[in-house]
Order: sequence, then structure tokens, then C-alpha cells
Amino acid sequence: MSESAVESVSGKTDKYDLTRGSILAKLLRMSIPAIGSQLVHMAYSFADMFWLGRISSGAVAASGTVGIFLWLSMSFDVFGSKGAEIGIAQNLGRGEYETARGFLHTSMFLALTLGILCGAGFFLFRNGLIGFFHIQEAEVSSAAVTYLAIVALGIPFTYINSVLTSAFNASGNSALPFYVNLICLAGNAILDPILITTANMGIAGAAWATSFCQILACVFMLIALKRYKHPAFVRVRLWGKPKLEMLKRIARWGTPLAFESFCFTFFVIIVSRFVAGFGSNAMAVQRIGNQVDQFSYLISAGFGSALSAFIGQNFGAERFDRISSGFRMSTAIMSVWGVLATLNLLFFGRFFFTLFVPNEPTVINMGVEYLRIIMMCQIVASLEGVGTAVFRGLGETLYPAVISISTNVLRVALAFFLSRTSLAQNGIWLAMAISAFLRGAGAYLFSIPTLRKQNKRLT
Repeated sequence: MSESAVESVSGKTDKYDLTRGSILAKLLRMSIPAIGSQLVHMAYSFADMFWLGRISSGAVAASGTVGIFLWLSMSFDVFGSKGAEIGIAQNLGRGEYETARGFLHTSMFLALTLGILCGAGFFLFRNGLIGFFHIQEAEVSSAAVTYLAIVALGIPFTYINSVLTSAFNASGNSALPFYVNLICLAGNAILDPILITTANMGIAGAAWATSFCQILACVFMLIALKRYKHPAFVRVRLWGKPKLEMLKRIARWGTPLAFESFCFTFFVIIVSRFVAGFGSNAMAVQRIGNQVDQFSYLISAGFGSALSAFIGQNFGAERFDRISSGFRMSTAIMSVWGVLATLNLLFFGRFFFTLFVPNEPTVINMGVEYLRIIMMCQIVASLEGVGTAVFRGLGETLYPAVISISTNVLRVALAFFLSRTSLAQNGIWLAMAISAFLRGAGAYLFSIPTLRKQNKRLT
């Protein structure tokens, strides 16, 4: 494509340029679809739980056990997705479109390679992975093995989807991934009742519905990429050859994030094993409670994704004045959200658990206790998304990784000791709340001197 054609395309994408225009308007226009995409992913799990809860709490516990391994798979996903997010955003801010394309090609190569390896590993070693938990009920263990075998098939497609979502977000267009994911959510909502209940496939039906919709989302995202009229993507190749220098850069950004994600999920697995010792009811509470709690976390993560792209582009353009203003606005917005999230868990906790397990009064009562403990960290946890976005937008990924890993080590230690007191499983919930509070506070507070350091460097 000629330079004049590129300039023509560029003129049509000014609305995606985060280095100019109203800061609040840009943040809101970016964050609302990004948050929507995060909520769509949560809705996949909600749809599964809603219908599986009609079968038994054991089915919910089985899908929750597999969900932990799916979290673990995200440890490798971040190499591609964050490489695309940071590399594309910063280079778009500098106006270096060819370099931005190079990061996209390299990130997609990594995503496909790691996705195939991860999916194959889960499929081949599914029995041993589920056996790690020593689940007391044989039917729950068998259902979890089946679920893991099926969802493993969709992991490579999920990885590619994550990279393309990050690429669109980094370019300032968070709406397109949201629309694609929303369409696929509708498909999942239709398939779940058909496969789980009508076809009597049970937990296998939920797994097939999820995998099919992840594959469909990937196909739609690839089509959208080919049609995306943005100067950084006008000559994009879907399977471009990776560049060694960019692989090194992505490894530098991604290794702390991958290790952080792996440790977080590994420690969740350890804590979940503690929970499994209290039976399937406690496991179901953890599964449902995590999803309800994830609502507030995903709002923060979605906003943080938009803020990260905003900071990345403005960091590349050396517009620290916009970065500083965006940080202050984001702090105010997410503080308000933290208060709302706290009130939501306080007043609607019983409703959420009744929605998923209406015929399990013991699980409902245990769940209300879970949410009243977890709600104590909601305000600070909401600010974690702001602090983490600062580090990622600047390409400084080591510090939040250190904070996250250290607080999650504390989570395991506290869960071990508190669960052996009269608090029982509530001691585990308390450990989760304390560690989440410290992680959020650390990420946010340490981001402030990091911003000041970059301000001095740029000025």
C-alpha cells in the first residue's frame, strides 16, 4: 500500500489515537467496551454454572476445579497478549507502524505455539492433573476429567483471541473485540441448555459449548483483523515470521507477568486443595463465590486494560501530562466503583448464590459468609487495576509481579493456619481477603513513584 493510502487510512482512525483529545472521553470510550469484554468472559462461566447448578453442586465443583487449570493456562497466554499490548501501544504512540506490525506477528506466533503445547499437555495429563486435588467424591473427579479434556481443545484458539483482543485494544479500538465476544456469548447461552439438559450431555455439554464458542470467536477476530482499516495493520500477515529482537523484548516484558500468573494460579490450586478438604459444598462456594467476586475484579481489569493502552500510547508519544491526568481520573473512577462493589456483595450476596444453587441452602449460607469476608478488600482491589495498568503501559512489568507473588505466598500461609482454627473454611476466605488487600495496595502505591520517575526522565 502506498504512503498516500496509508495516510488516508490514518485519517479515518483519529478517534483511536489516545495521544490527543479529551482524556476522560478517550478513557471512557476505551474502557466501556473493554469492561464489556471482560464481563462477557465471566458470563461464559456464569452460563455454565447456571445450568450445571440445575444438575448438582458437584457438577459446579467439577467445572470450578477445571477453571483453576484454565487460569493456569493464562500464564503462557500473557507472553503473546501482553507483548502485543505493550509493543503495539508504545510504537503507535511513536508513529512506528511497521514495528507495531512486527510485534503483532511475533505475538501471534508465540500464542499459537504455546496454545498448542498447553492444550496438548492438559489433554494428555488430565487424569493426573485432576487427581492432584484428591477430590473426595468419585463422580466429581470423573466429571472434571471429562470437562478438562474437552476445553483443552479450545485453548490454542483462546490464545490467538487474546492476542488479537490486545492488539485492537492497544490501537484504541476496544469496541470490536467486545462485539465479537458478545455474539459468541449469545451462542454459548443458546448451546448450554441445549447440550447440558436437552441433549442430556451434562458437564460435557457445557465444555463443548464453551470450546465451540472460543473457536468461533477466534475465527471472527481473524476476519476482523484482515478488514481493520488502521495504518498499523494495513499489511498484516496472519502468520508472520517472528523477529528475534522482538521475541527478546516480549520475553523481557512477559516473563515477570507469566511467572506472576503461574504463581498466582499455582497458589490458588494449593488453596483449593485446602478447600477440597472441607467437601464439595465448600468447593462449590469457592467456585460460585470466585465468579461473583470476579465481577468487581473484571471491571477493574477491563478499565485497567484501557488505561494501559492509554498510558502506552502516550508514553511512546512522550505525553506525560496526559498520563498524569489519566492516572488521577482513573483513581477517582475506580474508587467509586470499589464502593459500589462492596455494597453489591453486602446486599445481594444471597441472591447470587440462590441464582446458581437454588436447592442448596447449606451452600447458600456458606456463600453469604464468603462474600461478607471478601467484600472487605473491594475498594483497594479496584485500585489494583489502575496501578497495574501504569506498570504495563510503561513496560515495567517486574514490580507488580514481585508484589503479586509475595502477597500470594502470604495467602497460602494464612490459609493453611487459619483453616485449622475454629474458622474452618472461613479462615481460607479471610486469608484470600487479606492477601488481595495487600496486593492491591502495593500495586497502586508503588505505581506513584514509578510515574514520578518517568516524568523526570521525559522532562
